[in-house]
Amino acid sequence: MPIKFNLTKFDILAGKIKKASTKKEQKEMSKEEACAMRQAIIVASFASGHSWQTYKALTAPNGIQLNSPVVRQEHTEARNSKWKLVTPFNLVEVANMNIPDTTFSQWLFFNADKAEHEEYKAAWKALNSEFQTACDEITQ
Repeated sequence: MPIKFNLTKFDILAGKIKKASTKKEQKEMSKEEACAMRQAIIVASFASGHSWQTYKALTAPNGIQLNSPVVRQEHTEARNSKWKLVTPFNLVEVANMNIPDTTFSQWLFFNADKAEHEEYKAAWKALNSEFQTACDEITQ
């Protein structure tokens, strides 16, 4: 008897991220894989398991400001390697945070290179779209 299990939209997105993480350089990635990488960087930058201070800044009413060296450092770490470790649980956590676009833009302005802003905005839009999609709408 075959083993059965349910895949969620978060499992599928984590699989895309895992596939992108196997590439040695960004130049080797397809457009879809590069978008998955940027989505993973955003998730790793916001999830409590990867970036605790940023998570606190986003969720606590009196948290630290998004314009701080600690938040910048956590984004750098997420960009360098932590994005490869994003799990479906991290995706669920960030999806449940309901981060407004204005807060994301503020984080982006203070922490990401200006040359990459458009790519991050596109990845954020795609990520939010994934978060809003019902599980049974996914087809593969």
